[in-house]
Amino acid sequence: MESKLPESLKAKIARASRNKGSNYERDVAKKISAYFGWEWDACFFRTKPHGMKQPNGDIQPINDMNDLWRSAKLGPLECKSRKEWNFDQLFKQPSNSCLYRYWEKSNNDTKRDDTVLFFTKPSVSDYVMTANRNLIPISPALTFKVGNDYFLIQTLKSFLIETWPKEGV
Repeated sequence: MESKLPESLKAKIARASRNKGSNYERDVAKKISAYFGWEWDACFFRTKPHGMKQPNGDIQPINDMNDLWRSAKLGPLECKSRKEWNFDQLFKQPSNSCLYRYWEKSNNDTKRDDTVLFFTKPSVSDYVMTANRNLIPISPALTFKVGNDYFLIQTLKSFLIETWPKEGV
């Protein structure tokens, strides 16, 4: 079925979607950087897409953040804000959930198997989904299995605190 929308409207919708994605990527970078008391642009840079793929992830850690990211053995950062995501999908059939499918697509794009997926939707917290990192979460978390792989979903705040514990946090 062919779309009946005018090309100018399609372009406007695509531009708005790109802007929303760019804003969320920047927001994630700012939140991670703020946890360490650093400026986001000294910690991350946003990558340029190559066609419909981003072979290096959406944002890449640089400088001291790169050292921290690598020492924690974390993969490429992917950021997604989509209103249709919900946790019900994970309880019904995880392999068909939007979250798992996007994580899988990100791994195909980056040629890796350790993508760290940051996601949200309007009016909810930021969440982080990682493949099994042998992490036993301290705070509440959702775990699920697809095939032989285990996944962990937790809030961004919990992810930061449990990955890089700090005194008094």
